[in-house]
Amino acid sequence: MGQADYYKHGDRNAICDRCGFKYKLSSLRPTWDGLLVCNKDWEPQHPQSMIRLRPEQPRRVDGRPEGADQFIADSQYLLLETGDYLLLEDGTKIQL
Repeated sequence: MGQADYYKHGDRNAICDRCGFKYKLSSLRPTWDGLLVCNKDWEPQHPQSMIRLRPEQPRRVDGRPEGADQFIADSQYLLLETGDYLLLEDGTKIQL
């Protein structure tokens, strides 16, 4: 015989969802996640789980497309916009 094995009019036996002991249904309490638990196993919902964050606002992106690279021909060698010549690995200038 357990602690809940007695007659109480309109009440019935139930089992705590956390500890598994038998109690009267009227003494069990619902938790925020839908379980029926005894008083010693009951705990309130943590306040941090109720925080709702605002959605991020995306940054505006510059809608202009990047321009194509422009190469300027200087006589017979390929000259970049920076004023440098386009060179090969051995240091020789690339001819057009």
